[in-house]
Amino acid sequence: MILVLGVLIVVAMILVLQPWKRRDCRWRQDARRLADGRVLFTCVACGAETALPKGREPRHCLAGEK
Repeated sequence: MILVLGVLIVVAMILVLQPWKRRDCRWRQDARRLADGRVLFTCVACGAETALPKGREPRHCLAGEK
């Protein structure tokens, strides 16, 4: 019974986290700076772009966000 419960918990976690929808973003810093001092980052894998303050780097994939 404990084994069945453990398997159900693992399956539920896999369905909640959906690892197949995640991409491994590979962020590259654009050499140009924006007017307000932020730095532009572009993902090589999915093409997402984000601007962050100098000294910070993106940590999450932005593939599905617009």
